[in-house]
This record gives sequence, structure tokens and C-alpha cells, in this order.
Amino acid sequence: MRIGKSLAVVATASLLGGGLLLAPSASAVPGASAKAAPAVEQLLSCSHGWSNKDSGSKKVTASGVRYRVGPHTSCDALGQIPQGATVYYHCYTRTQDDGTWSHVRIKGTERQGWVKDTLLGGGSLKLC
Repeated sequence: MRIGKSLAVVATASLLGGGLLLAPSASAVPGASAKAAPAVEQLLSCSHGWSNKDSGSKKVTASGVRYRVGPHTSCDALGQIPQGATVYYHCYTRTQDDGTWSHVRIKGTERQGWVKDTLLGGGSLKLC
């Protein structure tokens, strides 16, 4: 009886041990984590922090300039800045793919967001 019980324990341990050894490789599916990371990265980039460090302003000369919730064209647009409107600069950030973006507020309103500096013909001089 002792031998039978010992064999049963060894057999169970072997099966469990083998199952535990397989578990990490089964969960490490190639490419699975690589696909999840960009979504998280994009979410973080669209909620980029800013502060009001710059006292500069500029008139918008282009039409259809959108201001966004974050410093990427993939971030949601909040609206358009009318041509000729003045924007107050808060600060800027540099993105990996899209260059520099300034956080601005449209004069005479509470509307604010991120605008790509090339659309403004320049941007804030203070880093966020």
C-alpha cells in the first residue's frame, strides 16, 4: 500500500509539474503582447499632461486647424480653430512620429487642446 501511494504521489507530481512547465509557454503566444501594447501607448499619448508655462500667442492663418485631446492625429479632435483666431500657447511636447505639438487655448473661449506646430507656423517655446 505504501508503494502504491508513493507511486500515485510521484505520478501526480509529474503531471502537475509538466502542466506547470507548459503553462508559461502556452500563455506566451508570439505577438499577443505586441498587439496590446500600441493600444495602451496610444491611450497614454492622448492623455498627455500639460501646464500653462508660455505667455506667447499667435493668430491662426490656416483654415480647418483642428485641436485635439492629445498630441497625435489619432487622438480625438475637439473642434476646429477659426482662421484669424488668436491662440494662447501653454507648452509643447515632442512625439516620436508627429514632431512637435503645442497645447493652446483659443482666445475669448475656454476651448483648449493640442495642435500640431506645423499647422500654426510655429508653436510654444516652453516644454511641458
